[in-house]
Amino acid sequence: MKMVTILLVLITTLNVAAQERANIAYIRNGAEIRVIDSNGNNDRLLWTHPDAKEPLGLFDLAWRPDGKELAFSSAHEAVYSFYHADIYSIKPDGSGFRKITNAPDRKQFDQFKKGSVTVTVRNMQYSFQQTQASQGIFMINIIGADEPVQITLPPGSSKTITFKSVADFGNKAQALVAINGPIRWFMPGTDVKAGQSVKAPDLLISGNGIEMMGAFRPVWKQDGSMISYRDGNCLVKIIPAYPPVGEVTFKQLFEGKNPMGTCTWDWGPVKGMENQIIYTENESNEVSGIYIMKEGNLHDPKTFLAKFANYQYQIAHDLKWLPDGSGVLFSATNLMMDAANIFKYDFKTKQTTQVTKLEGSFARRFTISPNGQWIVYEKAKTKDGYDDVDIWIIKSDGNKDKLLVKNGLGPAWGK
Repeated sequence: MKMVTILLVLITTLNVAAQERANIAYIRNGAEIRVIDSNGNNDRLLWTHPDAKEPLGLFDLAWRPDGKELAFSSAHEAVYSFYHADIYSIKPDGSGFRKITNAPDRKQFDQFKKGSVTVTVRNMQYSFQQTQASQGIFMINIIGADEPVQITLPPGSSKTITFKSVADFGNKAQALVAINGPIRWFMPGTDVKAGQSVKAPDLLISGNGIEMMGAFRPVWKQDGSMISYRDGNCLVKIIPAYPPVGEVTFKQLFEGKNPMGTCTWDWGPVKGMENQIIYTENESNEVSGIYIMKEGNLHDPKTFLAKFANYQYQIAHDLKWLPDGSGVLFSATNLMMDAANIFKYDFKTKQTTQVTKLEGSFARRFTISPNGQWIVYEKAKTKDGYDDVDIWIIKSDGNKDKLLVKNGLGPAWGK
């Protein structure tokens, strides 16, 4: 019996030690992905890129459930891609970098044969319209081109440009996009033909364009087969973890109309719950609330779980399942808009309890340890700003709240 007891103590000690060495990834200065242990030691750089600079830097992180890959949203290739920001991934040792949305990565273009594409760009804006298009300065790109082309195109004018070296991704349309800051206008594009010159349909710049059209907040499915993400308008989409190269590939998470305010959601954490999705919605039931559904279903106000605000049209900072599926954690700003805290909703008791007790500061994005005992979160001085943000760690019962690392954003706890 003594030997068994010693072995159990040893196993417990090793498990605790492994927990202390867990990979907690976070973002620094919008330019670096760093990893730190949960005890605050071993802070090291995992990934960066010369073009990852604010505002075209890093946004969100998410470890694959098995901890073998880290997905992240980055805008470092904004002028070369269909999206303002795309989803990429990397392994825990810094190897295996790959682009997931709008693949392939720019460095892989030379693996494909090249063709030439000519396109006429037309600015259909009226000169009196107060939009980005009225400024008349655009970056024009066809996906697969070696370099975008900058043009000055006043409202009511047109210009024909030629891309002399465009990777041919096969028998499929390669999108054309006009870019002015965070705003984009696009069309499906044309089929590039290796060794040939192709005339693409005209690229029309009209209306106000789409702001922050991209891929943000990656969320993995439990088996690692799919990734979901949202665009700048909180429309949630799903993409295979290994999508076809050269295609704009996605489907909607929700059947029918995307609900209002679904800026945060999460896939079920364990087998048997992998198709269950929790999400926020801020229009139904006269409150802003948390709902649950089966993947691919319509939003149903009857699946309401809990409110995160007593009034409509509010946005939660974050929402995640507890690792064992017994409840959810969410973070939200109070009525006075002077603080945000993390709360726990328990499925069994149907009760909501407060975890953090912040006053005058904001608990925003967070991550949960695999055993559910710890929460790592952003602690900020403002509701939405990205200056003066640190990362703190707290027990899930609300005890032992302490600083983990200064100057960090978007923590993600791996294995």
